Amino acid sequence: MDRATALSLATRTFRISGSGGAAAVRMAAIAATSPAGARGTRLAAELARLLERLGGAFVKAGQILGTRVDLVGETVATALGRLHDSVEPMTPAEALRTIRAGLGPIPPEFVRAVGGPSVAGGSIACVYRAQVGGRAVAVKVRRPGAGAAIAADLAVLRFAAGVAARIPALRRVPLMEIVDQVGDCLMAQLDFGAEAANLRRLHDDLADLPDVVVPRPVPELSGDGVIAMEFIEGLDRGAIEAVPARVREEQVTSLVQAVYRMLFVEGFVHVDLHQGNTYFLPDGTVVILDAGLVFRMSREARERFTGFFAGMIQGDGEACADILLSTVRRREPETDVAAFRSEVSELVLRNVGMVARDFDLPAFCLDLFDLQRKHRLYAEPEFIFPMLGLLTLQGLVKRHHPMMDFQLEAAPFVMHGLLVTSGATG
Repeated sequence: MDRATALSLATRTFRISGSGGAAAVRMAAIAATSPAGARGTRLAAELARLLERLGGAFVKAGQILGTRVDLVGETVATALGRLHDSVEPMTPAEALRTIRAGLGPIPPEFVRAVGGPSVAGGSIACVYRAQVGGRAVAVKVRRPGAGAAIAADLAVLRFAAGVAARIPALRRVPLMEIVDQVGDCLMAQLDFGAEAANLRRLHDDLADLPDVVVPRPVPELSGDGVIAMEFIEGLDRGAIEAVPARVREEQVTSLVQAVYRMLFVEGFVHVDLHQGNTYFLPDGTVVILDAGLVFRMSREARERFTGFFAGMIQGDGEACADILLSTVRRREPETDVAAFRSEVSELVLRNVGMVARDFDLPAFCLDLFDLQRKHRLYAEPEFIFPMLGLLTLQGLVKRHHPMMDFQLEAAPFVMHGLLVTSGATG
């Protein structure tokens, strides 16, 4: 570890410890003095404030947790929900510096836009509404210091992974590689040129789905740290609660189908489908915003993951086990492969055919990991990204379409994906 990295790690660790300690004191005071009915709400709000103060990867973690009301409860999910698009904005001066660095001369419409309130604010950027040439555009501006904060967080995580890797039970788990892959994905969010290209790809790939809208980027108004795109009117995070149940279920189904198409056919994983990036309009349209936290699977990994999901749908646990075994890099001589195949098969059979309400994806993933660890095996770390994407998606499905067969809905896209990877089509 070089001196600069060590200093960054120490500084970030000190800030995390200081903010965490102060928050713990405030939480203890809240727990001791608040009426029982208000205690949970105040504690949840304090947790959201702590993650916002820490910034960087901590806001992102809060955004993901906020999608899983089934795991953290309604009170915590509601408090964390504001991290999706209501993080405190940067100052106008900060926004203008970023725009000037990315575009050179600043369009006067952008000056007026950042001088007013932002329409959304997340961990990486703030979004403003501007009128340019008679059309409304959304202007996404990267926060100053966002890269340094995330890099420091990743230094902390790498240090923790290095320590954890010394624990006997975790020695064969590629923790550092997992942290590096997740870190690369998080750092890629800072590359607004890549995000604009991803947004264009997302728009083009889903253009023939009539109920799904992805805004087109405006290249001539975009640059390093700045992305301009079509402004979609009428976005409201709470709108999904107001539409009739039938319409809501149709919208959720449209979103799930779009995600499955991206994942199994295109190998394009959107890891960040929280409520700040996914909106439901009263007319039945689903809007997908943002393409910063995405991951492109290799052809081999996509083929294996698609095959694994096909095994899940068919209840073929042995096929799932064989796919996992095909990704193992090292196998101990004493490993009981037959026992591993049998236990994976049993796990798959216990979960096959479940509707979203009953299918516990986090528990399934943990059980799968435990089986790999128990038998001293570890499968492809690249699988973590589609699992994270589905984890966020399933939280929304459980809440708004709990009787959907989350697995069976994937069947046509899985079959198409298998044909694509086998070279039979596309």
